Amino acid sequence: MKGFSRLWMASSALALMAPYAAMADEAVPTDEIVVTAQKRVQPLQDVPLSISALTAEQIEKRGFDGFTDYARSVPGLSFVDRGSGRNKITLRGVSTGVDQNHQSPVGIYIDETPVSFPNNEPDLRLYDVERIEVLRGPQGTLYGAGSMGGTIRMITAKPKLDRIEASVSGSLSTTRHGDESVALNGMINVPLATDKVAMRTVFYYRNEGGFVDNTQLGKSNVNDAETWGARFSLKMAPSETFDATASILLQRSDFGGTQEIDPTLAGLSQRRAVAELRSDDLTVYSLVLHNDFGWADLVSTTSYLDRKINDNRDVTAFLGVPVPVWLNNVVPDKNFVQEIRLASPSGGTVEWIAGLYYSRRKNSLYQLAWHGGLFGIPTTTPLLDSDINNVTKQYAAFGELSVNVTDALKITGGLRAFKVKERFSKVSDGIIAGGFSSDTGNSSESKINPKINISYKATPDILVYAQAAQGFRVGGPNTTIPPLGGVSAPATFDSDSLWNYEVGVKSDFLGGKATFNAALFYIDWSDIQVTVTRPDGFSYVTNGDKAKSKGAEVELSLRPVGGLELGATLAYTDTYLAANSASGAGLKGDRIPAVPKWSYDIFGRYSFPLSDALSGYMQANVQHVGGSYNGFPSDVPAPDLQHSYELANAKIGVETGDLDISLFVNNLFDKRAELFVDTTLGDQRINVNRPRTFGISASKRF
Repeated sequence: MKGFSRLWMASSALALMAPYAAMADEAVPTDEIVVTAQKRVQPLQDVPLSISALTAEQIEKRGFDGFTDYARSVPGLSFVDRGSGRNKITLRGVSTGVDQNHQSPVGIYIDETPVSFPNNEPDLRLYDVERIEVLRGPQGTLYGAGSMGGTIRMITAKPKLDRIEASVSGSLSTTRHGDESVALNGMINVPLATDKVAMRTVFYYRNEGGFVDNTQLGKSNVNDAETWGARFSLKMAPSETFDATASILLQRSDFGGTQEIDPTLAGLSQRRAVAELRSDDLTVYSLVLHNDFGWADLVSTTSYLDRKINDNRDVTAFLGVPVPVWLNNVVPDKNFVQEIRLASPSGGTVEWIAGLYYSRRKNSLYQLAWHGGLFGIPTTTPLLDSDINNVTKQYAAFGELSVNVTDALKITGGLRAFKVKERFSKVSDGIIAGGFSSDTGNSSESKINPKINISYKATPDILVYAQAAQGFRVGGPNTTIPPLGGVSAPATFDSDSLWNYEVGVKSDFLGGKATFNAALFYIDWSDIQVTVTRPDGFSYVTNGDKAKSKGAEVELSLRPVGGLELGATLAYTDTYLAANSASGAGLKGDRIPAVPKWSYDIFGRYSFPLSDALSGYMQANVQHVGGSYNGFPSDVPAPDLQHSYELANAKIGVETGDLDISLFVNNLFDKRAELFVDTTLGDQRINVNRPRTFGISASKRF
């Protein structure tokens, strides 16, 4: 009830803006948003799926700069926030707990390139981004095994062949209890041959001040972060039917520490025997070829991802020893992807899409456990020296067929057949590993994913739909670990799968001044892959659990009069074990960890003229995230509760032509949110949000 009372108060506050907005110009309809979620260009309101889309204009207005900025505004999306580049993302409650050592249940894409990771999803900056699309529910037909919970797509702006354009922006801010932060961005688009060749270049830089102190080392604001990135895109269109776009994306981030605090210490403080430094290097190369044959569009996408994470974690408390011990993790990941697809034109009686997919991914984990002098072992000799390498190959053929039975009724069926082969090798040594050992293993699996969707255009402004779709995640081999109590871990784990059933409605009303979209879903999930961490710190993946998830998602946008924009999103997600856990992780009825039941976001913006050339605006939003546990409620000892929280942001500014200057405050009421309570390393570490931050920002387009 407390959350609902705050929701009502926030709604009432936004409603108070309406009388002032009535003095502005006559209202205009909402702008049409176009997406490519189904791998063809479609208006958002005509896509019979539960999908959210944030346009470039919305991203700029809201001041979204990274994943955590927009994530809380998307219904059904939840995440474990351990800091930039360390998030674990969940859609519709499809979560296997906090730690996951295999394939992510959510597909993350940059344009056509998959970039999903089990726990460390990359946090790409959103400057010069065309839009973000969030597809809720399994997308197995078009996006494969890694999208059993849904798919998130970041669509970057592409080179324009017919114009020179440029933009710059920047911000300066200061955080309570912390340091100052700066952000700089720049973009330039230049045609090299008018209507034939163009180059688009983007640069950005972030220096984010820290706000957590390390009392053991006597250092302040250790969780600072520095990020720089660049994107280079070259588009060539030698004919009216053929075009090619080549691009390179680079991003490098360096972190001085984590945003974790120790609840036994005063203020925003932690105890660390060593600096928990972290670096994250990401490079993505891609080439997209497109040819319009008239009767169909042919698209070939080739991409290569190269990412390397290097971080230190203090594990002294976990081992319970009197000298510092820290784990250095080096995680390189390389992924090559090739997809070719052919799609019929939209609007015919029969629409179809068919394609082939291949990927080869090599990911490794190199671990060294260093110490400050333990058991008489020289400090130059690590306690653990481990090297694990995995190679995964995937082959797939997919297709969807849609029949427009009438002008209003459409039926779509889809299949994706794929085969996955995986092999690993492991070499380890050291006292923690129990001496030298080596191990290899492999697995292979095939699967077919079906989908059926029925949509009906009840009126030109109302679309209703129903869908049943299967989601799937591949199995794989476990690395061999020492037996515990005479019991060995399983050598392999199987695939898990789910069926998602949903009904939804998409509608425009008030003459195009408002949209209302809603969906109800029910998910039946079986043979869940669960990461089991033993008391000795070793972990493995096993199967057998069953879960169900049910809920609702609502999105509302309204422009009742000129100058006034109102929006709200609301999600209810109830995810729980359907039977006692076969892995011993929980009991029937236990809530799935790290999934809040309720979340909402309310947004309002009012623009008003100041002169013939100058206009002003003010905006605010309130976000609510419900409570969740970091384990199953029946666990012994009992899990920690991450309490619910609300965050508010506000901004005022002026605009003139292509110039925008604003003052902003994030976390207006300086709330401290428990984003995640981490007890896996023997102590209690609470990941917290950034305190109240004031700043000024400016942007200019040329």
